[in-house]
Amino acid sequence: MRIWTAASLAALTLTAGTVYTVSAVRADGLSAAAAGSAAVHASAAAQAAAASSTAADKIVDQYNALLKKRGQLPQAFAFLNKHIGDVSKRQATLMTLHLENAVKKALPAMEARFNSTSVQTAIFKVYRFGDDFADVIKRTKDRKLIALLKEADASGYKLETAEGMFFPIVDYTKFRKYGAYVNPDIKAYFDIMAVESEKAVAKDAALTIGYQELVNRTLSMEQFVAKYPYSNRAAQVKTLFDRYKLFTFYGLSNTPLFDYNTKTIMPNAKKGYTLVLQYNKPSSSEYLTLLQKFMKLLKDENYKLTAKVEAFRSANIPIE
Repeated sequence: MRIWTAASLAALTLTAGTVYTVSAVRADGLSAAAAGSAAVHASAAAQAAAASSTAADKIVDQYNALLKKRGQLPQAFAFLNKHIGDVSKRQATLMTLHLENAVKKALPAMEARFNSTSVQTAIFKVYRFGDDFADVIKRTKDRKLIALLKEADASGYKLETAEGMFFPIVDYTKFRKYGAYVNPDIKAYFDIMAVESEKAVAKDAALTIGYQELVNRTLSMEQFVAKYPYSNRAAQVKTLFDRYKLFTFYGLSNTPLFDYNTKTIMPNAKKGYTLVLQYNKPSSSEYLTLLQKFMKLLKDENYKLTAKVEAFRSANIPIE
């Protein structure tokens, strides 16, 4: 077998009079042909991205048009559930916030429908403590009520009761499932609101949760405001945080922090706050630091609502 050297090949080329083209090599090591191929692929990728962006924009436009139509909340939820993975994180975030706005905007109208005597009576006939829409639907034979409850459920609401009345509230567990598709602050916001909608902090002018949970919820809100001060939902969480602070230091009419007769702090509150302060680092939180100072003062005042305690609350947690 004959071995061709580079010199032999060069000579053969010249002798034969045939011109052989050798691919130029670029500084990055790619041949011109390879670079051309890469450019084609890059162009194709850019076109695909542009097509994807256009498709996502169309999805958003269709969705926004749907939200503008009255009575289309069930369809909006279904549309978002189907397409939220087909848009960017920024678009998904805006879509969920727009849906929340629409659900809250439509709430008064839905409440008015629940306020009718016929609806209240029909629910009362079959309602059992802790029932949700599905439970009531299973027990009633009232077709109009079934239709209303199914619509309310699909529209983003859940059943709540207080003072002998039944009414819808926003069901944030329906929004929490979008957490993987939205920005971190909005995921955290939906998590906070879902806890609130699953079990309200207060009902019938009384706390419905324990004192430790009250503090833990308040802490999560404080942390949200500190971490996401410019979030689209920072103001809403701040408002909720301020409300929880009042509950922490004052209680409510039917669950006051201090006994109306003895002026002594409620035993469960004393125990709950003491445990929370033991298992957390007060210096890591302005709220906990304030609670620590409050409990220290109470200890000095034999855990009674004295003039000094009143002055502390008025100065640090005023009721506006």
